[in-house]
Amino acid sequence: MALITIAATTSIGSLALLGLGHYSQRETEISSDGDRYLTMGGGGAVPYPFMFRWLIPALCRTSIPRWRICTDTHLAFLPVLTAIYIAHWQARPAAAVAGGLLICGFPGIWRINIRRPVLVDPAALCWALGAAVLSLHGMWPAALAAALVAAAMKETTPIFAACFCLNPLLLIALAGPLVRWLSSRGGNDTHNSRALADPIGSARLAHAERLFDPAVMLAPWGVGLLAVLVDDGTIALIVVLALLLGYGQLFAAVNTARLYQWAGPAVALAAASVLPPGWEPAALLVHLFNPFAGGGR
Repeated sequence: MALITIAATTSIGSLALLGLGHYSQRETEISSDGDRYLTMGGGGAVPYPFMFRWLIPALCRTSIPRWRICTDTHLAFLPVLTAIYIAHWQARPAAAVAGGLLICGFPGIWRINIRRPVLVDPAALCWALGAAVLSLHGMWPAALAAALVAAAMKETTPIFAACFCLNPLLLIALAGPLVRWLSSRGGNDTHNSRALADPIGSARLAHAERLFDPAVMLAPWGVGLLAVLVDDGTIALIVVLALLLGYGQLFAAVNTARLYQWAGPAVALAAASVLPPGWEPAALLVHLFNPFAGGGR
């Protein structure tokens, strides 16, 4: 019953914040990544690594409304899944709900995907976390199936799924991208992107002046920065591994918060576990109105 209450309360907050997000960001943008997904949805060939991310383009095709429905549905459900995830470790329902709603204040997860609906990240992260939750509840076949679905959305998701629950068996889902790599050839990049031609070199140039800038690399976490205070060994291991994976992506890609906040569920878990009882509403309010959050790139 407590889990149902946690999920219902978080869903109300998530839907309300999603509506507010749309109200404050009424313009829709299609990024170069989004343009590649639309190309794939229309039957065109796309380069590595986009060729691995075939499932959502196959479902949404070139329809922007379909992409919007897909993105918004997964954005709305992600805080709920995070709250359920936190409730596995955290006995206080208020901490689980507040922790789940911290997701709505992570700009690399929330703001950028409201503004740019033609991206696969919200759905992929949602299914990765779903796989982890199923694994934590002992549902191994369902967890592996969810991880395989996630892998068809984004090739790195099984690694994050395994990290979120410390279950290396979910890495079996990497077989999906491997089969895709062996059976499908990528196309040429219509954007002639230097970031794809030389990802490591482009990432080094893009992050040269901001890699150690706390305004870019730390401030978007908001109240999530409380994660550094976690004293539970298992949770600390999860958050450290998730942050290593999240920030590690910056060495091969030019985005920042959009990449490292893939660690968001683990950071929310750690932060929620150290919130003092009774302080959850205040902490969430401060987090959601973080003036240093940025746009989520």
